Formats: sequence, structure tokens, C-alpha cells
Amino acid sequence: MIGQLTGKIIHKSPTETIIDVGGVGYQIHVPVTTFDRLPEVGQTTTLFTYLHVREDALQLYGFSTKQDKEIFRKLITISGVGPKLAQTVLSGLSYDELIRAIQQGNIAQLNKIAGVGRKTAERLIVELRDKLDEIHLAEEQPGIKTLDSIQTEALLALTTLGYSRNASENALRNVLAERTGDTISIEDLIKAALRKLGK
Repeated sequence: MIGQLTGKIIHKSPTETIIDVGGVGYQIHVPVTTFDRLPEVGQTTTLFTYLHVREDALQLYGFSTKQDKEIFRKLITISGVGPKLAQTVLSGLSYDELIRAIQQGNIAQLNKIAGVGRKTAERLIVELRDKLDEIHLAEEQPGIKTLDSIQTEALLALTTLGYSRNASENALRNVLAERTGDTISIEDLIKAALRKLGK
């Protein structure tokens, strides 16, 4: 199994890239979210990969984070969701957005993804919601963290401390509603949420 590749990009498009590893060019299917993070052609990158084996083909899928790869693997276990649709899902929503849509049962947001009808959206929610605890929340790439990522990390911290997911989400929403327009660090967000939770 090819689990990770590091090499020079010799071609890239929104749905695939070719990476030269020791003189061998690997054609790798990627979601748009991974394409957006790829460096320019000629530069070196590392992708976490999943090899999909079919009777008539071997298809390599690549992701810029381990979390994207893990959620991809979870997606293709769902009836009616193959690698191509999983790639489309991860192109339509970022990791954090997808996790949040599943947690909140947001069928409307999932329906906006091409190829995802209401029944498929319902299956994603029902079958993945129970598996979210098996998926590590997104590790950020170096740089400035977005509010979505900060909120996700804060939620993980609160649930790890023993608070229910629903109570934690409500506390975080209340804190953020009170601080509209303000920047907030992960530490401040957790502390404010803990005060809301009565700790």
C-alpha cells in the first residue's frame, strides 16, 4: 500500500496532480481543497495517499492532511459513495465544514455538493456521526488558524474534559456570538466556554 509520497510536482490541476518520485511520475487524484494547498509546479510536496484497487485499474488519491485522508476512507465505506464522490465531497467542503455539517445534521449544506442528493446526505450524517470520535480533528498547517479551526479545536478540548458535545457547541456559539468581530485565541475561547459551562 502506498500511504505517502514526497516528490516534485510536474503537473497539477484542480482534480489531479503528477508527482515525480525518484524518476517515476505518480498520477494522483486530489480534491480541490488539496489542490489549493499545493505549491507551484517544480516544487516539492508531500501527500498522504490512498490506493484504490479495482479489477480494471489502480487509482491513487492524495490529500494534504492526514485528516482529509481519514475522512475520505470513512466516506467510501458508506453505501453509494465511491472514491470519485468522496473526492467531490472533499472538494465541496473543507474538513472542518464537513465535520460540522455532519455533527449538526445539516442536510441542506451537504445537498449543495454536486452529486449528493438528500438520501446520500442523510446516509453521510447517520453513518458518519457515530464515527467522528474515531477521526482526529484537523491538524493545522503552519500559519494563521481560521476561526473554524479554532472552534473545532476548542470543541475537542471541551469534550475531552468530559462535557457533552451539545453543551460544548452551545457554549462556544454563545461565546462567539458575544464577541462578533473580535479576534479570539484558542485559549481564550476555551476559558470563556468553560465559564459558560459553569466551571
